[in-house]
Amino acid sequence: MKEQFVEDIADVREGEWIEDSFLIRGIQLSVRKDGKPYLMLKVGDKTGVIDCKIWDQTDEFINKFSVDDFVKIKGVITSYQGIKEINIKQLEKLEDNVVNIRDFVAISHYDTDEMTQELYSIISNIKNSYLRRLLTLFYEDKAFMELFKIAPAAKDIHHAFLSGLLEHSIEIAGLCMDIKRHYKDVDIDLLITGALLHDIGKIRELKYQKGFDYTDEGRLIGHILIGVEMVDEKIRQINDFPPKLAMLVKHMIISHQGTYEWGSPKMPQTLEAIILHYLDDLSAKVNIVRKAFEKETIEKGEFSGFNKALGRYLYKSRYVDSVSADASNTSDTAGITQRKLF
Repeated sequence: MKEQFVEDIADVREGEWIEDSFLIRGIQLSVRKDGKPYLMLKVGDKTGVIDCKIWDQTDEFINKFSVDDFVKIKGVITSYQGIKEINIKQLEKLEDNVVNIRDFVAISHYDTDEMTQELYSIISNIKNSYLRRLLTLFYEDKAFMELFKIAPAAKDIHHAFLSGLLEHSIEIAGLCMDIKRHYKDVDIDLLITGALLHDIGKIRELKYQKGFDYTDEGRLIGHILIGVEMVDEKIRQINDFPPKLAMLVKHMIISHQGTYEWGSPKMPQTLEAIILHYLDDLSAKVNIVRKAFEKETIEKGEFSGFNKALGRYLYKSRYVDSVSADASNTSDTAGITQRKLF
C-alpha cells in the first residue's frame, strides 16, 4: 500500500529518506560536468511528478527500466534550485499486479456505472428520432463504450482522470437542461447531442493505461477531426438522416473550442454551438478550480499558488470551509465532490 505521494514530499526535509512505489514517467541519460554519465528519471503518482537522479551505476539501470514501469524507490530527499528531488540509492521493478492503479492514475469521484445509467437516461429522453438513434448507436457500440467510460477528458488541464470524459460530457448535458429553462428557443435535443458527442474523439486522441499522453493519431489529427469522422460513420448507418441536421451536429463538434486560437477549425455560428462552447468552457474552468483547491489546505494560506491554466491566484477560504463543514456531516471522505451530476 502506497504511503507517501508526490504531493507529500513537499513536507519532507532535505536529507530524509523516502521509500515507496512510483510510476516512471520519463528516463534520460545525461552527463555531469566531469564527463561521467548519470540518469535522470521523472516518476509520479496520481498527485504529480518529481525528478530523481541516479549518479552511479547508470549502465546497470538504463536498460533495466523503461517508461510506464512501476518501481520501488529508496532514496534521499534533496533539492535543485529550490525544487525537491530524490537521490535514488536503490531501485526495484514492481509487477503491475502488486500495486493499486488508483494510487497512480486519478479516477473520477463518481461511480462509472451510475454515470453510464445517467447517460442512457439522457439519450432515452431525446425526442428527435434521428438524434436519439445517432446517440443510441454510440451507446450500443461496446468497443466505443469501453473506452468512453474510462477515457480522461484531457491530458492534464481539466477532468484529467479516468472516466473524466464521461463525467465531463454528462455534466454539460445537465447544464444544457438548465439552459433550456431560460432560453425556450434552444433546440435542446441538438444541444444535448452536441454535449455528448463534442469530445468523443478523445477516446483515440489520448492514451490512458498507466498515465495520460497523446497518441500518434491525437498529435497528427486531433480529437475534433477524429470526432467528426466517428459521427459521420454512425450517421451513414441511419436511413434518411437529414443532411442539414448532420451539418448542425458536426458544426458543434468542429466549433466547440470556440476560437481559432483555441484550436477550432470554425467559430460557433449557431445558437446551440455558441451555448455548447461556453458550457464546455464552464465545466472545464470549474474542474480546474476544484482540482487546485483539492491540492491545498487553508493552513497554507487563504490563496492558492499561481494557477497557470487560469493565469491567476485563487481565493480558497470559502471552498475549504464548505468542504470541512460537509465532511463533518457525512462519512463520505470525498466531501462535496461526491453527488449526482445533476
